[in-house]
Amino acid sequence: MSGLVHRDKVFEFLVPRVVEDLDLSHGTVLYMEGVSVAFDGFKAINDLNFYVDAGELRCVIGPNGAGKTTMMDIITGKTRPDRGQVWFGQRMNLLKMSEPEIAQVGIGRKFQKPTVFEQQSVFENLELAMAGPKGVWTTFRARLSAEQRERIDAVLETIGLADEATRDAGALSHGQKQWLEIGMLLMQNPLLLLVDEPAAGMTHQEMDRTVELLTGLAGQHSVVVVEHDMDFVRALNSRVTVLHQGHVLAEGNMDQVQADPRVREVYLGG
Repeated sequence: MSGLVHRDKVFEFLVPRVVEDLDLSHGTVLYMEGVSVAFDGFKAINDLNFYVDAGELRCVIGPNGAGKTTMMDIITGKTRPDRGQVWFGQRMNLLKMSEPEIAQVGIGRKFQKPTVFEQQSVFENLELAMAGPKGVWTTFRARLSAEQRERIDAVLETIGLADEATRDAGALSHGQKQWLEIGMLLMQNPLLLLVDEPAAGMTHQEMDRTVELLTGLAGQHSVVVVEHDMDFVRALNSRVTVLHQGHVLAEGNMDQVQADPRVREVYLGG
């Protein structure tokens, strides 16, 4: 992905403004401690402790029903836990914030199925996603500043779609739509990105380029990837958290979690 060659220039425009409001003195951007939530008596999350460092790329795996989606729902404010603490940096209590407030302070979430404006061009999708109080019509009628245009161009390079900028988003491949949606999140200046099953439905070539994209984002952003494809997880070469029954079963690199007999029993099949 050619855009990653010019990484320093690209990220000059992506540094989250919220970072100056966060206390990252301990190097941790996300704290979840003692978090539990039950639905109709079923504990979807059970005394969960989960920490993500600033600039870290983390993979989260686990069987269906392990609590992966619920964990992301709690981080983004969609679900409120019954107990526990969730902090963004040292100062922001996410449990006292609404979903829009959480998005505004620098947490972005990408769902498994890409949701882009298919009748608009790739460039226009990024323009619409640009951070700031802009309505759709205001955005289209306003003239972009040179800095805004350069920022969109930088994101296009980052996600590998510079050559597709004028193409309708609906004409993109599945993988390209996934990259575009990640680009739309980047336009909102996130410090933490939550990415749900990015490899689903991709070709092998698209998966390889997605690995390059996500590993390139780490460092400037914290990235949490929920994924089922073990080859994709291994290619990301990051720390892996295994969830089971709403609790952390194991953590470590891919070799370590694959060698854990508990993980083999409940998830990897022997």
